[in-house]
Amino acid sequence: MQDVKSFFESFYKFKDKRNQNAFILKHCTVKSVKRHRPKNSKYTPKSSQTTYFVYSATLKKRLLVCQTFFLNVLQIKKYRVQTIMKEYFETGTLLNEKRGGDRVSHKNMEKKRAVMSFIEKLHCEEPHYCRGNTKRLYLSAELSINKLYRLYNSQVESELKVKPSYFRNIFNRNYNLGFGSPRTDVCSVCLQFTEKMKTETRVNIRNDLIVMQRIHKLKAKAFFGFVKEEKPDLLTLSFDCEKNLPLPKTPDQSAYYSRQINLFNFTIVQGSSKSKLDSSNVFAYCWSENLFPKASNQISSAIYHRLQNTNLTGIKTVRLIADGCAGQNKNSTVLGMCAKWLSETPQVKSLELIFPIVGHSFIPPDRVFARIEKEIRKREIMANPEEYHEIIKNFATVIKLGDDCKVYHWKDAVGTNLKPVGRWHFQFKSCKRYELKRSKKEGNVLVKGMVHYKHDDCAFK
Repeated sequence: MQDVKSFFESFYKFKDKRNQNAFILKHCTVKSVKRHRPKNSKYTPKSSQTTYFVYSATLKKRLLVCQTFFLNVLQIKKYRVQTIMKEYFETGTLLNEKRGGDRVSHKNMEKKRAVMSFIEKLHCEEPHYCRGNTKRLYLSAELSINKLYRLYNSQVESELKVKPSYFRNIFNRNYNLGFGSPRTDVCSVCLQFTEKMKTETRVNIRNDLIVMQRIHKLKAKAFFGFVKEEKPDLLTLSFDCEKNLPLPKTPDQSAYYSRQINLFNFTIVQGSSKSKLDSSNVFAYCWSENLFPKASNQISSAIYHRLQNTNLTGIKTVRLIADGCAGQNKNSTVLGMCAKWLSETPQVKSLELIFPIVGHSFIPPDRVFARIEKEIRKREIMANPEEYHEIIKNFATVIKLGDDCKVYHWKDAVGTNLKPVGRWHFQFKSCKRYELKRSKKEGNVLVKGMVHYKHDDCAFK
């Protein structure tokens, strides 16, 4: 009985009929009938004879059984076995399952090829707002699946026209395409090159524009190389200001059009662009407009506080990365603060400030801001700064400027101790990279500014 149960279970472990038919064929043999005896019968004489076997796990061999026993064990009809064996006897192949299945798609292959050819001719672009590599491409924001469907049906012959559901099914299942959003912060230099190349007919000038655009993009790529770089003796801090957060935030129309106080969030991220972002390496310095303005003194004080409260064991080089906003980041005030800190920190050999090509300034704090603003949009009312702080705490360590971090008058000190930038040995505004190091004379710091990312074009002074 154990062998019978095992044989039954082996048959029904297959859920589809084709595999069950193969199991039956494996345990049956068919051969031609050698001799036909004369009979008075209206039925055609059989041309083949089937022999039945059951596998015994105990004896490890097949045992010859009668048809009735075989059918009763598997709980099937004799016609199923006869049909399988007849097909095998006549053609030498396993019986195909003809019930169910797709009986329509092969009739519409011409329509499918026409729809796919139409979609593949569409002009697609890589995403503007995603800086990583992605396989998803985007069509114009003015298009939609329904518009594409109507456009397709309007230009093909009547026998190739399709229904909206058929077109949508092919579009969604066979292509990784989306519809982009209208761009709002495209690099003005890139846009200028693109528009000039559209109208330029002279080949030599057009080639010059292509080369200049290529150089511009390579410079942007070189900047992102600094953002990604990781070394054991390198500390990277990237920082930026989030857009102004209104206080209070209410749905009341009169409050919306009234004068509001802004809450400022200056975020510093410790690590490269590959680093995981959480409250252990993201620091948000927050203050409201009625306490301090958003100027170089506040930015310098926050950076100075972060540098003083960071573990610098084994660090030889500190790299600061930010956008080139002149009023906040790219100014002599921040550079003077860096010189002051470097002169007080003997274990650090050099400090770098790196600024991006205008229009290509995506850095790690921008990812933090996106997460914060996604949560803020869900709140209808934000009455006080503490409610903003509660949201920001989910993504960063909140530090209150003025309470947890002292604000210094860096601008006055720099104006007293440093020469005006117009008298420096490099053109301050055009530089993208600054490097500071201590001189042999105690208390002095040397500085140089470089226009290029990959090579030095200036000396320390």
